[in-house]
Amino acid sequence: MYRPSVIPSAVRRAGRLALCGAAFCIVFPVSSMAQGASAPAPWYERIQLGGDFRSRYEGFYQDSRETRHVVRYRLRLMIDSDVNEDTRLQIQIASGDPGTPVSTTQTLTSFFRPKPFNLDRANIRYNPSGASALTLGVGKFGSPMTRTQMLWDDDLNFEGGYEQVAWDLSDRVDVQLLALQTAVNEVTADADSFMVGAYGEVGASFGGHRVQVSLADYGFGNVDQVAVGRATGPLNSLLTNLVERDGAGNIVGLVSDFNMVDTIVEAEFDTGRDDYPLRVLGEYLKNTKAASDRATGLWFETEYGGSNTARTYTLGYSYGRIQQEAVLSPFMFSDIPGSNTEMHMFTVAYVPLPNLSLDLTMHITRRLDQDPAAANPWLTRPHVAATVRF
Repeated sequence: MYRPSVIPSAVRRAGRLALCGAAFCIVFPVSSMAQGASAPAPWYERIQLGGDFRSRYEGFYQDSRETRHVVRYRLRLMIDSDVNEDTRLQIQIASGDPGTPVSTTQTLTSFFRPKPFNLDRANIRYNPSGASALTLGVGKFGSPMTRTQMLWDDDLNFEGGYEQVAWDLSDRVDVQLLALQTAVNEVTADADSFMVGAYGEVGASFGGHRVQVSLADYGFGNVDQVAVGRATGPLNSLLTNLVERDGAGNIVGLVSDFNMVDTIVEAEFDTGRDDYPLRVLGEYLKNTKAASDRATGLWFETEYGGSNTARTYTLGYSYGRIQQEAVLSPFMFSDIPGSNTEMHMFTVAYVPLPNLSLDLTMHITRRLDQDPAAANPWLTRPHVAATVRF
């Protein structure tokens, strides 16, 4: 489950903002400061460095299929810096196959050859103290919305811009509204592929408990380029949606268009133990432009714990039922075999020492719709991982 990052508060300094539609330019002359404002901290004091490294074993166990054993790793390095009191810059580089947007995991293979390292994020967030409810973001950024991996993998980073307004209606109730504009694929000889989104969220707190309801609408334009990009490159992630072919059998597009309406209800309960809250989430999604009736997705999560405190543990379970045309499979959870899938996922994690976690995750999946005469065995994928954060 992804939760958007919190934008830090700031004190305004003199400067000027030039807006250019969804993609905007921010210019703050460092020599022009408001009278009485204190000098900014040195650049090296404003930079925050961080990252994580994960080593993981994966197994693939399925009847009538040879068992596969894989060792993979993930390395992410992040720079986060205040450009000034209102503006923040984030840069992240990460391991992984540059052909997929949904995984920063790299397989240990290919005869000891060096592994690729890619620009994973590069973005600016502008949050003026004079209008602290407003946040503008541009670049390549993580999801500013609450969502699950049924629709967007945790490793996917959008490219484009967003405008967010968030405020408190009362001590207990808060609201967030967001508009998202993304560039999916820019081409010279045809119309560009894009995705735009609208998102709204209401949260309410009751003592130590919280309930949050969100509604999002993600609409794609010229979505056929996703299928062509998967068939001819450079997109390598899994495509399980229905495709259209020309007379020669080449993939020329998708059968469905995609406008995905996503509703999430999430509750977090105070159990009386600081490191062990109980979280429950339910999600319903429908592709309103699907070409068939296999256009809905259901997702359920529950988690006990979730703390990074040493000598604590986390228990989790997720269930997904994702019909074939409900979501665009190249952008969904990369650890399950695309859409048209039923999934059970069990997670146990333990933090033996600060910044070190040991995790066991079990994915159990099978196809939803299959030829009745064909076998449809469950695929079991255990993950055993150690992760360090720094």
